[in-house]
Amino acid sequence: MSKANKSPTPLSVMLGDGDSFIVKEKSYIVKPIELKDIEEFMKDNLSIDTQLFNIANEKAKEKVNRWLTGYCFDEESNPVSLEKVMDYGWNVVDLRKFFRKLCDLSG
Repeated sequence: MSKANKSPTPLSVMLGDGDSFIVKEKSYIVKPIELKDIEEFMKDNLSIDTQLFNIANEKAKEKVNRWLTGYCFDEESNPVSLEKVMDYGWNVVDLRKFFRKLCDLSG
């Protein structure tokens, strides 16, 4: 990608404040993974694209919940759990958007 085609990195991302995304007309903030958590994230071996596997397996669901509660926050800065997002009507595409955003921010 040429320098001219790159979009500027938002200040909130550079400061580690995270970046927002919208699901079902509700805004969420995803923060970049802290350095101390990278090894654990890699060991969890969660699927980033296909969320069916993450939700169908009980151990994987626990891992999904860990990353949601640690790195996804609602508009009031409250951590978002897997149970909450299910109540909010998230689907597998929405969960994939979260994981992609988490990985994109964390680079």
